[in-house]
Amino acid sequence: MTGPYSVPDDSSTPYPITFERVQALMHSMGYQIDFLVEGRVAGAVFDKIPFLFSVDSAGRFLSVRAIWEVDTPAQELDGTYFTAADQWNRENYFPTIYSTTTENGRGHVCADFALDAEAGVSDDQLRDAISVGISTGIEAITYMKSTTGTNSAADR
Repeated sequence: MTGPYSVPDDSSTPYPITFERVQALMHSMGYQIDFLVEGRVAGAVFDKIPFLFSVDSAGRFLSVRAIWEVDTPAQELDGTYFTAADQWNRENYFPTIYSTTTENGRGHVCADFALDAEAGVSDDQLRDAISVGISTGIEAITYMKSTTGTNSAADR
């Protein structure tokens, strides 16, 4: 949604999402976030798990991404990670688990929760989405750690 719009006086009326709105709501929830890309991406750590929060440039999606950098080079990750992620993704609607390679060549497991905000979201819906993204992200990364039997340096 582009163009001017009015901000409702209540917390249940949907309106367009912006990164600044996500930031303000997270602060009102008592969360401390660090800006990784000003006005675009913020980060925070919950239960020793790093999270990224972002809104795409069109204001259509909110992404809440939990990240686990595995202490194994990406090329050495075996089918255990794929099997564990596949099992999670078959049994759970969200977040989606997948693996990538970091810039330093380490394995990276992500749990991604996305909210389609094209039609706008209320403050209540946004608060719920952020809370669900964090709680299910923690659950998904914890599942991956226990299923694969591996940890990161931050876990020790």
